[in-house]
Amino acid sequence: MARRSPAAGRAGKVVIDRDWDEPLLDIGTAAKRERVAARVNRWIDGCAAKGFDAVEPDNYDSYTRSRHLLTAQDATAFVRLLSAHAHARHLAIAQKNTVELAGVRKKAGLDFAVAEECGAYDECGAYAKAFDDRVLVIEYTDSGLRKARSGYGGRLSIVRRDVLVSTPGSTDYIRRTR
Repeated sequence: MARRSPAAGRAGKVVIDRDWDEPLLDIGTAAKRERVAARVNRWIDGCAAKGFDAVEPDNYDSYTRSRHLLTAQDATAFVRLLSAHAHARHLAIAQKNTVELAGVRKKAGLDFAVAEECGAYDECGAYAKAFDDRVLVIEYTDSGLRKARSGYGGRLSIVRRDVLVSTPGSTDYIRRTR
């Protein structure tokens, strides 16, 4: 049985990620993954040209919000394309969140993780194990920061930020490591 395309949805309509109010990219077939990766790879090329050390493509977890139109395998195959391109440009590539796929990070070609709220959700250990402690932890609450630091403060890079990731001088700005 053929799977429906996320871009087409159930009745030819765009599927919107309800959590982020944005359309999902259809990575449900190898050909579609190649087309989407070609576009994203141009952004990766721009990062390499600007001298970046690494990239972090977001939305690895979009399959979880696709109403079963995409799979974890689709997401991993797509990220593998991006990883190969990033590595060819001498860039490291990060997994952002998506702890359920941390165990396939080698297959996906990912070098490190950016884990939001892993202290708050008791996920830091899974990231630390999968990525050999190459994890950047971002906590948005004091309690999350305390939990992350108490378990992994000597092993992982941990920071407390405001959820809007405001700039210094802003009234909402928070950046602490203790």
